[in-house]
Amino acid sequence: MTLSACLLSHRALVRVTGNDKATFLQGLISNDVNKLSPEVALFALLLSPQGRYQFDLILHLEGEDWLLEVDAARALSLIKRLSVFRLRSNVTFEVVEDRAILAVWGEEVASCLSLEGGLGETQATSWGTAVLDPRLIALGARLIIRSEDVEQICHQYGIKLCSVSDYRYHRYQLGIPEGGEEIEVDRAIPLEWGMDELNAIDWNKGCYMGQELTARTRYRGLVRKRIFPVYAPGITLEQPILAAETEVGHWIAKEQDWGLAMVRLNAIDAQLTCDGQVLTIICPSWMKLPENN
Repeated sequence: MTLSACLLSHRALVRVTGNDKATFLQGLISNDVNKLSPEVALFALLLSPQGRYQFDLILHLEGEDWLLEVDAARALSLIKRLSVFRLRSNVTFEVVEDRAILAVWGEEVASCLSLEGGLGETQATSWGTAVLDPRLIALGARLIIRSEDVEQICHQYGIKLCSVSDYRYHRYQLGIPEGGEEIEVDRAIPLEWGMDELNAIDWNKGCYMGQELTARTRYRGLVRKRIFPVYAPGITLEQPILAAETEVGHWIAKEQDWGLAMVRLNAIDAQLTCDGQVLTIICPSWMKLPENN
């Protein structure tokens, strides 16, 4: 089966160096950096003190350095934000200029890249690094490579190079939001966006920024709405999502016939419409909903 790929020019890598990098990031991000290794990548969030989303990150090791994948448009903002907390810590940050990120997906992606299939599984190769997405296996893999090697690698593995629109369509079918253009910066509550099930949060680690309010949301059952994939051909994002005449949701993003929408949990079993058209709300297999909505 042919694999599909997209060069993620809208994503960038920030290199983190210095003897204190592990301790420094452990106190800030939502996952446990002790799980990061040359064989395993991590997904994590940087939150505000109020527990709201600021950045979603994929962490990789490259020798002694750490690489943080982030929105390219917000890479410098990430560095600025991290620098606020640096104080006397021996840690430095810089945007990586000589790497590209290639997202690859398809049923045979793990075996094609000689990976066993575990979340975040990482393998160094002669051309760079292959990483199975630490959020969800169905998302596929990330290849960290030199920009000039993209065509050669696609040819070597029989990969069809696709557009960013195709990559978004793939993500939206799975119900996966990504980056600050979709996840509402300084507003989004991580558990409403599936970040727990997508492995961004370690509930057993010590304190990190935003941890108290994130834990309170979980243990008090305060999640009242969730992000869902929605099949909605012909719908525009300007129209609200209704149950009868009541607005119960709004659109986050859409690509072709599939979109992401934030919908109240007490309405997902009702007939939902938008602009007079019935919507198909999908609950993906990875998503865990509360028993009592």
